Amino acid sequence: MSGVFYILYALLLVYASVLFWLAYGFIKLKRFQAPGVTEDMGITIIICARNEEKHISLCLNTLVKQDYDAEKLQIILINDASTDNTLRQAEGILRRSGLQYSIITNAEQKGKKKSIAYAMQFAHHDVIISRDADTFTRHEKWLKTLAQFYAQHPADMVIAPVALSDNFGIMWALQAIENNILLLFAAGSAYYHKPFLCSGANLMFTKKAFEQTGAYASHLHIASGDDVLFMEELKKIPGSKISYLKHEDALVYTFPCYSLGELLRQKTRWASKFKVNNNPLNFSLAVLGFLVNLAWLFCLLYGFYKPLNNSHSLLFVVFKILIDFLLLFLASGFVKNRFLLWFSLPVACVYPLYACLVALRSVFVKPKWK
Repeated sequence: MSGVFYILYALLLVYASVLFWLAYGFIKLKRFQAPGVTEDMGITIIICARNEEKHISLCLNTLVKQDYDAEKLQIILINDASTDNTLRQAEGILRRSGLQYSIITNAEQKGKKKSIAYAMQFAHHDVIISRDADTFTRHEKWLKTLAQFYAQHPADMVIAPVALSDNFGIMWALQAIENNILLLFAAGSAYYHKPFLCSGANLMFTKKAFEQTGAYASHLHIASGDDVLFMEELKKIPGSKISYLKHEDALVYTFPCYSLGELLRQKTRWASKFKVNNNPLNFSLAVLGFLVNLAWLFCLLYGFYKPLNNSHSLLFVVFKILIDFLLLFLASGFVKNRFLLWFSLPVACVYPLYACLVALRSVFVKPKWK
């Protein structure tokens, strides 16, 4: 078995090298220093909602409370054939807000991409921000921070951070830790001008960039990917610029899944878009992550099967946990949820099984959409 462990440790070395490369990029990426008083720029926020009566009020109320010139802000809400009270709640909040707004109601469900593409013709401003209906902000300077960053660093796309709202329990911690690590990957890769992750829950882009990429035309048949696949199309355009906004005030928060079945369905949907993503870094990291997590499970099981010769297995298990812990320590400092570190060990013990299950489901199970 010694030859096998040479291969496994070589795999772990590659894993550590890639992750530390991304972590170094995250560290080197400068935190945005917001200027003093500046004039607000025109921005249109587009939100697509379907059956979000539990979250739409919080989403819109935190937007209404933003410290921003109301005359420079437009909100477009697309009600994607909701069958609950999403529309009624949204109308009530926006009517009282004093903001410029439009509500588009789809008679039949069209999905996020078609809804956004249709709504773009009603956008008054050249700078667009996409948000999900199940997100909220904690800081009233969220919008101003994005606008100030864009004013200082004009780009075709600005990737902004997304975090998981505070909760408790292993199920929540698993999702929050994974989200923190992915946030670090997104920022770290952007530092090297090789971004491969972003989230449509907090994404700024220009009308021109949207039109130049064909308004999702090349991947409109895929329900997911309004963020990552859009970004990959934008990267093909010569001279296009994509930046990452590293500032805690720019964070947008979303909610965790509350059951394992819901979580697996969500991750299967998200993973399905990578089948058509031709970014080699994305594919390589996905395969590397799957192999390392599978190797971790093998080493753990082999250690129980051969308890007298398990030193190599134990070292592999421990080293991977330490690598992931260091990344979490770094990312959680930015998100300001260091209490997640208390969950790092139990999550480390269940995450490899979860990651392998998601990977296999993404290959063999057709995703179901809300």
